[in-house]
This record gives sequence, structure tokens and C-alpha cells, in this order.
Amino acid sequence: MTQFPVGAEALLIAMQTPSPKGTMGIPVLLWGKPGVGKSSFLEELAVEEFPVITLIASIHDPTDFSGLPIQHEGKVRYAIPEWVENFGTEGNGLLFLDELTTAPPAVQAALLRVVLERKVGFHELPKNVRIVAAANPPDLMSGGWELTPPLRNRFVHLQWDLPANVYISALEKGFEKVDLPKIDPTAHAALLPHWKLLVAAFLKRSPNLLYTSPENDPYAFASPRTWDFTASLLTSCDLLGIAPKKEQKATVACMELIKGAIGEGVAIPLLQFLNSLKLPDPEEVLDQKEKPNMHRLNDSEIYVLFNSLNRVLKERMQEPDLYKSAITYFDLVEQTIHINRRDLIFVSLKEMVAAKDPTTNLLINAQSSAKAKSDKAYKKTMDKINEVFSHHGLIEFIDVLTP
Repeated sequence: MTQFPVGAEALLIAMQTPSPKGTMGIPVLLWGKPGVGKSSFLEELAVEEFPVITLIASIHDPTDFSGLPIQHEGKVRYAIPEWVENFGTEGNGLLFLDELTTAPPAVQAALLRVVLERKVGFHELPKNVRIVAAANPPDLMSGGWELTPPLRNRFVHLQWDLPANVYISALEKGFEKVDLPKIDPTAHAALLPHWKLLVAAFLKRSPNLLYTSPENDPYAFASPRTWDFTASLLTSCDLLGIAPKKEQKATVACMELIKGAIGEGVAIPLLQFLNSLKLPDPEEVLDQKEKPNMHRLNDSEIYVLFNSLNRVLKERMQEPDLYKSAITYFDLVEQTIHINRRDLIFVSLKEMVAAKDPTTNLLINAQSSAKAKSDKAYKKTMDKINEVFSHHGLIEFIDVLTP
């Protein structure tokens, strides 16, 4: 991406990220000086199967985004603007809202529903239509209106610039061809719970950062909505190999996305937190290929580890050797109780042993697995279960843990 404008790589990742509501693309707002190629870059993406519809909000009426109310057979209905039909009913495409800060407050209000709910009146945009907007930075606005906090909070904010070397290279041989990154929605859905867990671990440590004031940052600020964006974007970055993980720092594009979702003041401590985590692989832990030292793990690492173990155990629930994984799991429970950190794992433990659905209850399935294996395996499993749940550190929780 070195021959593309600043912000381009992050933009393309956001466009290809499945949103928390199951549609394609996290809405993006590009901030850049006039004439740096925001519009031309996006319009270059247009091909027959991927139309790019550009709307300049200031020259449109609110009804162009909310639908024109008309009376039909005694009822008020909303006529769909012509631009919506250009996407077809099932097609891909990009809705590009240019010069967003020139939109008056009434138009901004109409755009709220389009950007977040993807509805024009009562008509839904096709699920594969992405939404991107562009605006000049506040210090370069000539007239216009500031964006309201509710509208700002519906976008990931990216800074856009065209460095001299990129422009000179484009003059000599043209801009490089733009290819959208490939992010498999199925793989994304499978990995998303992991990143939600890491976000939850951070917020357990810093609950005051769930919300931040819109006044603290002229662009992005934290809210539950933008934390959802953050988890989805980190998942995409992970699939592309650019997320902050064990012995790997986030790339510039990944950092731009996180700052653009929750604001720089929150993104920096989040990235520091993610880089500091020393998490063992839950698969290898349950297979006894890796033995975590519970004394050396901090509270966040223990919290994440047990939730990750739960996820893997649920996937193994019907496997013949489940009891082996269960014994390893209960060994770790016991170690955590011994170091007086049981409160960190109580919710995770309850999820596994107090599930009302027999197919997801670890106690029931581990015993069945061991019994089917041999009398020796069954005895070993039951001894471990009895040992853990007779521990004085769990006595006061037994009634709560019992389904």
C-alpha cells in the first residue's frame, strides 16, 4: 500500500469488514484537505458489479435520505429516491457521501438512519452496499456545519493525505490498481468472539473508558457502538495478519482503524494492553502441550484464558476424549483457587458446569466421555471433579454452581 494515499489501506479494510449488524462494511468518514484525491480514489473503485454512487449532501433535501412522504389510498407512504435503485436489490456497491460537513442539520438528521440502520425511509439498502463519507478538517472548513455527536459516532474516522512521492509516482505511471482485501465472513464470525473477549478484558480493567466525551476528540469518541466497531475491525486485522498479538505489534493501518473508532486517547491504552498480554494458546493448553504458570499471569490474562478455554471446550463437547480436556481444565481451576484468584474465573466456571442444556454442560459430557472410554478414565475424571468442588475455596459458591 506504499503507493496509495495515507488512510487508503485502513479504508479498504473497513469497507470489507462485516459489520456488527451482519451487513458489509463499517461506515468510514475520511478527513482530508481539499484536492487530495478522496473522491477520485473512491470513484476509481467503480466497476459494473460494484457501482459507486456519489451524493453531495448539501445539495440534497432531507427527503432524499428519508424518502418523500406521499399519500396513497388514504395512507402515507415514502417514495424511494432514484439513487437507491442504482444499487439493485442484491448488488454490491458504495454509497459515497461527499462534503459531509456542508450538510445542514436537517440533512444530517436524515442521514443518521441511512448510515447506521442503512434505511432510506422504510427501504433497506442491499446488505453489501458500503457507506463512506468525506469532509474537510474543521480548521479548513469555509462555512458549513460541524457534525453532530450522534452522526460522528456512526463512523470510523480516518485521516486522508496524498504525500508528494505518491502523487509524483502517479504522474509518472498512474495510481496503482486498487484491490479490496479478501476477508471471509465465516472466518470473521468465528474469530470475532475472541476479540470481543479481549475488548471486554480491557474494559473490565478500565470501565471508565466505555464512554468518552465527544468534546475530548474532534473526530471519534468511545461508546458501546464504537467498541463493537473496534472488535470487528481488530478481527479483520487479525485475519489479514496485522493485528496486535503475541510478539506482533499492530501495523499503521490497524492503529488508524482503532484510533478512528474510539479516539486516540482510548486507542493508545487499548493497544498497549493488547501488546502486553501473554496469552497461551487454549488448544495447546487443553492438549497439555503448553502449561501456563498461573502465578505469572495477571488478572486480565487469567480472565481471557478461561473464557478462551470455554470456547474450545464447547467445540470439543462431543469428542470421545473430552474428559482429558476437562481434567486439564479443572486442574487450572484448582491452581487458580490456590492462588486466591477464584473471582476471576467464577463466571467462566459457572458457564461450563451450570449450563441447563445438557449438550453444553461440561460436567455431564466429561463424565459420559470418560465412562465410554473405561472405568479407569471414569474414576480419574470423577476424582478430579470431586477434588475441585470439595475445595474450601469453592464451598461458598457450590449452591450457585449447582444447576
